[in-house]
Amino acid sequence: MRQEPAVIDVHCHILPGLDDGAHTFETAIEMARAAVAGGTRAIVCTPHHLNGVYKNPGNLIRHALADLQQRLADADITLGLFPGAEIHLVPEAPSRVLDGSALTYNDRGKAALVELPKNVVPRGAEVLLGQFLRHGITPVIAHPERNLVLARRPQRLAEWIDWGCKVQLTAQSCSGDFGERLQGLSRRWLESGWVHLIASDAHRPTGRSPDTLSAARARVVEWLGEEAASLLTLDNPRRLLDGEDLIALAPCITAEKTPAESDWMRFLPWRRRAQ
Repeated sequence: MRQEPAVIDVHCHILPGLDDGAHTFETAIEMARAAVAGGTRAIVCTPHHLNGVYKNPGNLIRHALADLQQRLADADITLGLFPGAEIHLVPEAPSRVLDGSALTYNDRGKAALVELPKNVVPRGAEVLLGQFLRHGITPVIAHPERNLVLARRPQRLAEWIDWGCKVQLTAQSCSGDFGERLQGLSRRWLESGWVHLIASDAHRPTGRSPDTLSAARARVVEWLGEEAASLLTLDNPRRLLDGEDLIALAPCITAEKTPAESDWMRFLPWRRRAQ
């Protein structure tokens, strides 16, 4: 039986009953089995938080994670679980991260998974991202390829990357499951060196499932080679869990707009201090 290459999934809705992901422990265990079959060695549990529907403060996530980890042990499933959250980019998001009620990756206080709405970039997004960065928190932008504004105007994302934000693509965008347009966009951003992580964003055992990460990894191997695929699905995820800086891919094409500092960005307070 072929063994899939090892990966770490940094965006997954496996904790039962907290959001629109797994609803029961049985479903969560099925998701865990699918993840392990696809080569996943560890998952960061990232339930939605502050999106207008779900509020999942840190203590709730920690307790749910401990319960599921015990259930997995009882079922003889070897899969590491780590705490996190998918935090909607709302005005209170930075303060919630700073006071600990919104979880950073692995509780390290170094990086936070930040979600945008599908159809818009919220007003004041740059100010909020700047607040994270000023306090030493790296925003990891969840699935920006699925945001209509950033897909049409990638220069804005390029500016965020230049500030220090990181980019996480969805596995099914890369594999082609979400269509040719998103796959083409994902490949272009990968080849431009804009992407730091690929994750499943799994919500259920089949369809949007954890094992989609292995297919995305295989596609990246075709496009960019084994080293790049390992960086995006194993090495950078490990660095994220350890609270270390992520490594950027070397660009292999000229981007639509190479991340570069716009004139107005030089007047932002955290940029002035860095100069």
